[in-house]
Amino acid sequence: MEGNGEPPRLIEFDGMALPPFLPLKQDAKKRFEEIRNLECRKDDVILAVFPKSGTHWVWEIACMLLKNKAEYTKETKEFLFLEAIPDISLVDNIPSPRPLNTHVPYRWLPKQHIENGGKIIHVLRNPKDVAVSMYHHFDNTKEFGEVPDFKTFYEAQYLGPVKPFGGWFAYEKEFEEAEANDTRGTIFTVHYESMKKNPIEETKRLAKFLDVDVNDEIIAEIAEKCSFRKLKEANATVKDHSRLSKLHPNAREIMMKMYRKGEIGDWKNHFTVAMNEQFDAKFKEEMKDSKIQVQYE
Repeated sequence: MEGNGEPPRLIEFDGMALPPFLPLKQDAKKRFEEIRNLECRKDDVILAVFPKSGTHWVWEIACMLLKNKAEYTKETKEFLFLEAIPDISLVDNIPSPRPLNTHVPYRWLPKQHIENGGKIIHVLRNPKDVAVSMYHHFDNTKEFGEVPDFKTFYEAQYLGPVKPFGGWFAYEKEFEEAEANDTRGTIFTVHYESMKKNPIEETKRLAKFLDVDVNDEIIAEIAEKCSFRKLKEANATVKDHSRLSKLHPNAREIMMKMYRKGEIGDWKNHFTVAMNEQFDAKFKEEMKDSKIQVQYE
């Protein structure tokens, strides 16, 4: 573990900084190729989401919809997290429909899934709140070493030369292009903020995308059980974290810190005026050809 204010040393591959999951530490290229060449089923559902953008939350909603029950799964989403599970062939034993999840960019998603017209759920969260959530995750878990302060993390890592999973801008622009070329309607994008503000309406949209016939009563119950407070409680009381010990020796401790605030606009408590102006200028330049409408509040 790094000390003396040094930034965490992350694994680097394909222009991305990656977390130290065991398969990535052993051979990141091999694991990414295993993901790309994964044998898929036609009814697989893949959540492909940039880190700290609501993967746990929307994964739980999708699992409930696929079961047509407002019932938590005992497994955590890490059990089906493609870049972290010890042996990717473990997903072969999962009954269909499999709710797989990953943070890899679109170009590394399973080729067969895309060719099959498999469903992809993508969650988009405003990049300022993503930065804050990622900073606190790194700082709370210490799984990447010591993180001195938000400003250091923001400048050295979030906007650094080698960014987590290639950085928010590149990740989201790649997904935007894929969705623009998606003639079969296989990509569903939901805004984190929209899901937070209108959970029932957005859950209904997701159910329609998944071709699940769910009545309004179950939709309302799913929305209630997947509120931030309820999910945080379920994470501590329902979820079985024992299987995650192979991913990380302190898996349970890390998972207990996975849910922090889940709020919209927490970036205002962390960004200085100068940092905010710098980010807005960078966003304007990076996203000048993009039609993505970010919700900051």
